[in-house]
Amino acid sequence: MSKKKEIVEVGQQAKADSFVLEQPKRSIVGFEIKGRSYIQNAFSQKAIEEMLRKHMGLTVQKEKKNPRQVIERAIIRNIEGAVCCPPVAVKCAMLSASSSLKTFERKKTQLKTSLFVVGSSIPLTFEKMVPRMDMVRTSGMTRTPDVRFRPNFINWSARLLIQYSDTLLQPQSIADLLYRAGDVGVGEWRPEKNGTHGTFEIARAITSEEETAEVEAACAIPLKTPEIPEWALDANIDMTLLAKLFSPGGDGESDGGPADESSGKEAEMT
Repeated sequence: MSKKKEIVEVGQQAKADSFVLEQPKRSIVGFEIKGRSYIQNAFSQKAIEEMLRKHMGLTVQKEKKNPRQVIERAIIRNIEGAVCCPPVAVKCAMLSASSSLKTFERKKTQLKTSLFVVGSSIPLTFEKMVPRMDMVRTSGMTRTPDVRFRPNFINWSARLLIQYSDTLLQPQSIADLLYRAGDVGVGEWRPEKNGTHGTFEIARAITSEEETAEVEAACAIPLKTPEIPEWALDANIDMTLLAKLFSPGGDGESDGGPADESSGKEAEMT
């Protein structure tokens, strides 16, 4: 066999055995949503440092609460200081809403990997912020009553983009899910958690490429996140104490931190 013929046969075999990685087909739709009341409660840097001290077995001295400071620390902001809603809050509301639709009854796992709210933050516009004072009960055996100070944003709106796999979903399906997510709500004391706040409705669809690019740029700004304090980097966490704090009936409190926006954990309001 000639060398030239051998090279041709090897090339043909490689072509027959090759495969193509098909990229997932994704599309983006944009919406503006509006709501009447949205209560936030982010874990502040100070609260996290106090928790770290507890985990490390260090003494934590309780300070007097200043309602204005507590409310300010409870606001969720991006690194530029704008009040925001975490994108995961909207996605979780859509996933919760999907369970009420027969179309998505057995596709919740697929939705988790086929549906994304674009960006790292969703900037809010609002008419005013009203400080709230609510009586709550902490988690654990004692269910100790406590007072929570939180910001409530009145007549708020936000623009967001939703990326989806068009092999599983259609634009109308996305609109239906978002519409129903409005009844699930976002933030503290939402309907999903037996509350009445955080609901929203679709005000309009975003159709222009120019506005879509504008929304994408605004949502790309990261949320402000807590920093690891210098003193904690080389400290040791007491694992026994940590287990006790987070065991059922332990001393941990449910005071509505940023996890509320995704998991719904919050203090019970009385």
